[in-house]
Amino acid sequence: MPVILGALGAIGACVGSFLNVVAYRLPRACMSVVRPASRCPRCQTPIAAYDNVPVLAWFWLRGKCRRCRLPISFRYPAVEMFTAGLFVLVAMWTVGPLGRDAFLSPRAGQAWIEWGVGALVTGGLLALSLIDFDHYILPDEITKTGIIIGPLLAFAAPRFQHGSPFVRVLDSAHEWAPRVNALASGIAGAAVASALLYGVGWLGSKIFKKEAMGFGDVKMIAAMGGLLGLWALLALAVASILGAVIGLSARGFQRNRYIPFGPFLAAGMWLVMWFGPELLHGWLTLFARGRA
Repeated sequence: MPVILGALGAIGACVGSFLNVVAYRLPRACMSVVRPASRCPRCQTPIAAYDNVPVLAWFWLRGKCRRCRLPISFRYPAVEMFTAGLFVLVAMWTVGPLGRDAFLSPRAGQAWIEWGVGALVTGGLLALSLIDFDHYILPDEITKTGIIIGPLLAFAAPRFQHGSPFVRVLDSAHEWAPRVNALASGIAGAAVASALLYGVGWLGSKIFKKEAMGFGDVKMIAAMGGLLGLWALLALAVASILGAVIGLSARGFQRNRYIPFGPFLAAGMWLVMWFGPELLHGWLTLFARGRA
């Protein structure tokens, strides 16, 4: 188990390192996310492989470029550590106890597919959150790709619709029913969720006489619906609550700071992926008490 945990954490840290590159380069249209190799933005010295080890390199360099001593933000190792932790959590929730049975049980193959889908989506959500927080944009390279592959991921891992597909193409007795129904529900969910959010944004712009919702948010929730189906609407509700609470709190410290909605959509989707039924039950219970 420690070996598996260490391996998954190392994979997560490496992915986190790549996400730092994506968050820095993708918004700059002239830069590729793969070439050239990482280098110091001040002195342009290429970063050697031994200085590019996730997490550890920042500490042995004491947070500074080896050559020009330009400070390196702690956000880089923080993102790497955070991603590593999330990858381990995703494995625990999909594969279960990471012992021998993680590879030998009858369900091991599907469980690791679900881990792969969960890890891929987690990385995409982190990248979108970092970019939106820094630049107030949600790049098409990620959102449009998510719209295309979201239903395919739902086909590979129907569990993220929590056994409640919105569209039922095949009877539940059919062997392929969970996957085909999840695929169809993903397509429908992408359409419904994006149309709803677009409508809310359009209505808000008419009421407040200014743009109330960026189209990047619409494309992001379409990608979310592709995997979650109509569970994306619950993710939108969770995101709205988080955005209201955290946004109002942040305004008390920085009144002129615009708070992007993308990170809240990402948090809402991630929570619904794992705790959708529990969140829905809590929401309905709270609503029922409010009407009592």
